[in-house]
Amino acid sequence: MSSQNTTPDQPRIPGVRYRKVQRLRGETTVIDGVPSTRNVAYDAWEPVPPREWDEMILRGVTGLTIGITLVAVVATTASVGGLLSEMVPEPVAIGMGVVFVSSWVACVALDWLNRVNPEQAKPARIAGWVALAISMGAVFTYGHTLNQPWAGGFGACIDLLSKGLWALLIRHHAVPLDEGVAHWVTQQEQKLASRELLSGRLLRLNRRAAYQRAVGGVEYQAAGVILASAQTTTSLPPVEQKPEPAPSAPVPPAAGQGGDEQQAPVPTVTEIDRQSIAAIIRTTIAHNPKVSDADLVTAVKAAGHLDRPNLADTVRRTALRVDPSRKAS
Repeated sequence: MSSQNTTPDQPRIPGVRYRKVQRLRGETTVIDGVPSTRNVAYDAWEPVPPREWDEMILRGVTGLTIGITLVAVVATTASVGGLLSEMVPEPVAIGMGVVFVSSWVACVALDWLNRVNPEQAKPARIAGWVALAISMGAVFTYGHTLNQPWAGGFGACIDLLSKGLWALLIRHHAVPLDEGVAHWVTQQEQKLASRELLSGRLLRLNRRAAYQRAVGGVEYQAAGVILASAQTTTSLPPVEQKPEPAPSAPVPPAAGQGGDEQQAPVPTVTEIDRQSIAAIIRTTIAHNPKVSDADLVTAVKAAGHLDRPNLADTVRRTALRVDPSRKAS
């Protein structure tokens, strides 16, 4: 039995061309109740779309323009390289020639990318014509140095023809948009560009933060706790300032003591404005009775208790005193 079958005659529409194609279909064989399916090739006929002459012509013009551009690149590079080879080595001169011709080619590429936005494409278009004029001038100068100005002029026109063909192609593909549609497109591009820029910045920041967490050590962690404590302090409501008491009158020396004796200096009292560990734990448990011991330790550290030895044990014992029901959990 042949592995390739043909389907019965398919109905065809008059005036439509068809071509034979090979397709696969599944055939199932059942033996002793066990099925087995395999793919079998068969011939079928599918309609052929009509020939698009406009598309073929456009493809031909595009290919011709690309070919002329390649010739212009080679010719201009050789001419400018020959002109500049008198003062620099020949490889360097050829590289400088590539710069001359690639400048207006790059401007053409930018003009093509912005073909639906004439205002955005205008700088690239103007820069392209300026770069083309400079490139043509270099080719003409090279012909003049060889006492062949006509050859230099015609050689410079290769770049002009190539640039002109690209200008016509871009004009053909450009789709004029009215002001409303152009504004909508610009807004969507701005949203996408801002999202891409922001995501890139966030990615770099996350990478730097991960690196700092890996190599920063104790100092980096302490800085994070200090910043968190500063943010917590700034978020608290302002505390009402109490009026300072009036300075008391100096106490006269006791009887029997000389007034000229020097009195002992009064020690300076430094006021500590941070809450106690018990108060912090009591407030945190009141807001969230199911808070874990690790979160309690973090809250205590954020309040400024960084120098307490065995802080985790102290927090655990204090939490049990504040909420004895935590033993069961």
